[in-house]
Amino acid sequence: MRARLRTRLLLLIAGTAVPLLALAAVLAYLLLEYERETFRQGAIGRNRAFISAVDAEIRGHIQALSALATSAALQQGDLRTFQEDAIRVASSQPDWMGVILIDTNGNQLVNTGHPFGSPGLGRPNETESFEHVLRTGAPTVGLVTKGSRGLYAVPVRVPVKDGGRVRYVLTAPVKPQAFQRLLDAQHFPSTWAAGLLDESEHFVARIPSRAPGDSASDDFTAAVRRASEGWFRGRTLEGADTFTAHRTSDFSKWTVGVAIPASDFYGAAYRTGVYMGFGALLSVLLAVGFAYRVGSRIARPMASLATAARALGQKRAIMAPDVESIDEVHEVARALDEARDAIRERESLRDREERALKMADKAKDEFLAMLGHELRNPLSAITASAQVLRLAKPGDASAVKAHHVIDRQTRQMTRLVEDLLDVSRLAVGKVALHPERFDLGEFAERVVHTWREGRRTPREVRLRLAPVWVDADRGRVEQIVTNLLDNADKFSLRHEAIEVRVVQDAGDAVLEVWDWGQGIAPELLGAIFEAFVQAPQDFARARGGLGLGLTLVKRLTEMHGGKVTAHSDGVGKGACFTVRLPAIPAPEGEPVEHRPRASRGQARRILVVEDNDDGRAMLEAMLTLEGHDVHSVPNGVSAVAAARNWKPDVALLDIGLPDIDGYEVARRLRAAGLGARLKLVAVSGYGQSDDELRAYQAGFDMHLTKPVSPDFLRDVLAALAPAEPDRASDD
Repeated sequence: MRARLRTRLLLLIAGTAVPLLALAAVLAYLLLEYERETFRQGAIGRNRAFISAVDAEIRGHIQALSALATSAALQQGDLRTFQEDAIRVASSQPDWMGVILIDTNGNQLVNTGHPFGSPGLGRPNETESFEHVLRTGAPTVGLVTKGSRGLYAVPVRVPVKDGGRVRYVLTAPVKPQAFQRLLDAQHFPSTWAAGLLDESEHFVARIPSRAPGDSASDDFTAAVRRASEGWFRGRTLEGADTFTAHRTSDFSKWTVGVAIPASDFYGAAYRTGVYMGFGALLSVLLAVGFAYRVGSRIARPMASLATAARALGQKRAIMAPDVESIDEVHEVARALDEARDAIRERESLRDREERALKMADKAKDEFLAMLGHELRNPLSAITASAQVLRLAKPGDASAVKAHHVIDRQTRQMTRLVEDLLDVSRLAVGKVALHPERFDLGEFAERVVHTWREGRRTPREVRLRLAPVWVDADRGRVEQIVTNLLDNADKFSLRHEAIEVRVVQDAGDAVLEVWDWGQGIAPELLGAIFEAFVQAPQDFARARGGLGLGLTLVKRLTEMHGGKVTAHSDGVGKGACFTVRLPAIPAPEGEPVEHRPRASRGQARRILVVEDNDDGRAMLEAMLTLEGHDVHSVPNGVSAVAAARNWKPDVALLDIGLPDIDGYEVARRLRAAGLGARLKLVAVSGYGQSDDELRAYQAGFDMHLTKPVSPDFLRDVLAALAPAEPDRASDD
């Protein structure tokens, strides 16, 4: 049997040696072609990835510039203040040479490289992209151009629009070094050449180095003009014989090219073919030489492999067969053992994933239970109070108390919903800041007073406030202070005081809120600002809350360029939360007083447009009890007719109406020529910054987000309604 097996092995090898060699030659040729094609596709794919990175870099500059274009100072035409804003933004962009604001005639109005109002700022150095922005109203990137100071830059331009018309062109000259770093980060071999060219086929960056603005080789220029992506053989500017892959971006119209020496391109494929041919020949020779010896030992390794396969199914350790001359058998055995380990690893991973899913499901259930608890409590109180109002006589103490309960619990539910919405808006980046300059110490004093009045709490709040000026969003800073006060109040006993301090430390305005209540355990300090993280509470959840207040504090502080930290000496030893915001110099002269509220005493003609029957009825009743003449309608078409016939002073418009939306109603009312006397107020459940922008574009005077507190609505009506002489002139 052994002799016959060995003989048959020898005959098999002898009969297949020549075909094997021929096959090896064919395979070597095919492998050469495959290697070349793989090399080519790899170069093209690398170009696509790189040009995508370049486009991402350009989009980043466009986004930063577009954000600056929304500056309130720019929209108001306050170019001096806008230049200060532009300087701050430019200082945060190390690759910008500055910021330039150009009017539609090509005159530079603001140039951060020159003091405001400097004469002779000049005109754009590169006009094609400037004219493109004027023509299309879309952001663009220009050609690499040498500036007046002899430095090259790439102009990134965005339009500043007013009512759909381009009013200015905002430009940031970007240093070519920003793109040279991207090119250097590719770590090309030293024998290769690579370049990034603008739309006019001039270099923005190159390896080996060339000055920005230099032209590419004739071979490369011709290839780029033939197709937006391709592969060709030609010569570089240095005269090297290369294969070059190129790719032109559909977004920026820039082109990247990577030139690979022909010797590198052919060398790898040739070596692979030679190795393959040598390996095939050596395999045949070794097979002939060892055929006799291997034949007698085939059965035992095969039986060992069968045993190993059975061990794999039983998850036992796999032992390699004791056959030194057949390495492949050992490799198969090791592969089987590795497969066993891989199976175990997959099972372990599956177990971990199952545990993670269970933990996530448990966290979801806990959050939903907590949310249900926090919403059901005020709903229960409101339901009971509504029943009391139905049964009690008007003016009874129980009815008055029920009114207070409904008001207090509605405010609590509003805070819960607003916290949830704010966290969601922050997560997707839809919260926009509207900064203004104010004294943080004076502002904190007013917020504390408002907080105490709103909470109706007897708790003492000690104030240690120094004048420190900041440039921040008043509404968001008030939210920060209020959330910190709520947190301190929640975790302190009733008799304990809260202390609020405002000081200036170096270049920061520092706000501290101290309490001497429950304190924070050391293991919670690192996670106290994460969403839904709360100190342990009993089953009754007497302190309530969703665990979102401190999360909002952290994210809003960071949006202002600040930082918030928490400190506690341990459980029962109180806590201190410190908010640091960038301080600014106090303004010279007398501080600007806030505009006083308009009088609330004048009765107005008010049109209420709301499709929700209950909401419309209650809003009409509330305004009527306030002494106003009120007319209400349930849809947009009726609203337009009522406004034309009844001529109200103020129209409170819902946005989501059943026939035409509130935006269309506003546009029709403005087009009807009712004059500036009619004030339009959007009262909507849509409260994103985009919704507010759409409202103002449609002709609204103000945008309010539901629910609107009665006090705030009174202020709005008093501030927006026309004076009595206007009423007389219309009547």
